[in-house]
Amino acid sequence: MAPSTLPSSGYTATLNITPEPVFRTLLAVAAARVVVVTLALAVLIVLVRVRPPAEIREIGTWQYILIGVAYGTSLIYLAFLRQRRFMWILTWAQSVLDALIISVLVFMTGGVESVFTFAYTFPILGASTTLYRRGALVAWLSTVVMFGLVLTAQLTRAAAVLPAIDASRALFSYFTHTLGMAMVGILSSALADKLRATGRLLAQTEYDFEQLQALNAAILRSLPAGLLTADAAGFVRYANEAALTILGCPPDQVVGHPIGAVLPAVEPHWEAHLSDPADRGRFEASHARGDGSRIRIGFSFAPLTMSPDGSNSLFVFQDLTAIVRLKEAVERAERLATVGKFAAGLAHEVRNPLASMCASIDVLKESLQPPEPMQRLMSNVVREADRLNALITDFLAFARPRPLRAEPTDLGALLKSIMDVFANDQLLKSLTVEWRVTPGVRALVDSDLIRQVIWNLVRNAAEASPNGRLTIVCRWEANTPVVRIRDDGPGIPSEQLAKIFDPFYTTKEGGTGLGLAIAHSIIEAHGGALNVDSEMGRGTEISLHLPEISGPHAPARPVLTAAED
Repeated sequence: MAPSTLPSSGYTATLNITPEPVFRTLLAVAAARVVVVTLALAVLIVLVRVRPPAEIREIGTWQYILIGVAYGTSLIYLAFLRQRRFMWILTWAQSVLDALIISVLVFMTGGVESVFTFAYTFPILGASTTLYRRGALVAWLSTVVMFGLVLTAQLTRAAAVLPAIDASRALFSYFTHTLGMAMVGILSSALADKLRATGRLLAQTEYDFEQLQALNAAILRSLPAGLLTADAAGFVRYANEAALTILGCPPDQVVGHPIGAVLPAVEPHWEAHLSDPADRGRFEASHARGDGSRIRIGFSFAPLTMSPDGSNSLFVFQDLTAIVRLKEAVERAERLATVGKFAAGLAHEVRNPLASMCASIDVLKESLQPPEPMQRLMSNVVREADRLNALITDFLAFARPRPLRAEPTDLGALLKSIMDVFANDQLLKSLTVEWRVTPGVRALVDSDLIRQVIWNLVRNAAEASPNGRLTIVCRWEANTPVVRIRDDGPGIPSEQLAKIFDPFYTTKEGGTGLGLAIAHSIIEAHGGALNVDSEMGRGTEISLHLPEISGPHAPARPVLTAAED
């Protein structure tokens, strides 16, 4: 059967109607043939035994011959049917074969007035279910011709086994039966055509449904936002791929779990949504992923109206971490741009008077020979002037950093040299240092500036966690060389976290507030990123994402082992 192209709403779908249903129908017809012949002959045998012998002819072994022929032809038919290339030929031959077997049965059981003449309807029904209108016509013609041959043989007395019958009576019976078979053929073919059209419509509907399911699945897979559905009890029933990626969890840790367990930060908003489903406000919260990192998510709820009782809900969320950091960077850049406008003027306006003040005090100290208390005051003035001069120097380094001298640098060796020098510092002697450095991690950086940054970050971590643990990690992450410095100190409050890179912002007594600002400026000048993740009571982690060495001379990246990860 040729492929059938059926119209669909919005597009055209091509359905390949396979011959498998026809094959199954032919098997059913072959089985029905054997069953009908067997039952018919069984009934005949019972009649022979029940009725007086004088009322029925001696028909000997023809019953067994016929059933043997029926079984034999059915076996041969099934053997050829298994060879699918003969299927359409056998489909047409089947109606003729069945008509022939039934004609022999009618011939041997009384001819035109046989009790088995009704069986002629079976080939017609079988042909109409497989070959539709044309098959029903061929089957009807076959039965008419073969029934006519039986009638002719009975009227001409060509076979002794057929009883004598009045011609008008025989012709009336013949035309009555053929007319009935014609009506059966017309009705069965009409029903078969209707069934075929219904089957095609059903196939098209199933195809459209499958396509719609595939389209919906593709949309949900391609959706960049995370999507969860939850029932009225708050259990997650569905999670798309983006949701699992953002959460950093496998499906079995999300689906079937309460939404408050999957995303603890959204639980208060979820309860508010249950009390007022119409409120579709958008919220933000911090979430700890499965790998321990923290992200900022923006989310909203909506009732899922397809549920019968409207109790299910849709939860849509996005990872806003990069956007939040970009926003903070833009705000910081705007603030720094304003500050930078005054950097050059500040240097001249402040450093020159400071130099004059210090020189004047030195002259007065030498010429006047003031008493000891006055000398201490003068020394204090000079010391504070020097401190102010150092502050201005740091500020100028932040506002106008020197040009980069980037070169391929082994970050592991750089970290080791820094820690070797830092080992003599009193801060480090009270710390437990955990070292996780993957060999061969190289980056294109200015080693002097990066040394300054790491030194400052290590000192800050040591000051934040006295007598605690300091973890230093250096490895490849997503094709990027990354250095992580983690402490287990008290952490940084969220309201301070957004300001730590601002110049002159500090919480340390005597600090200038320029250390992290300078470090951030240096990393940005390299085209990298400096990120801070902190949680109160669990410590702080600062990560440096540095530019890798690209091109033909880039080093091969080693495979991380479990101990290095």
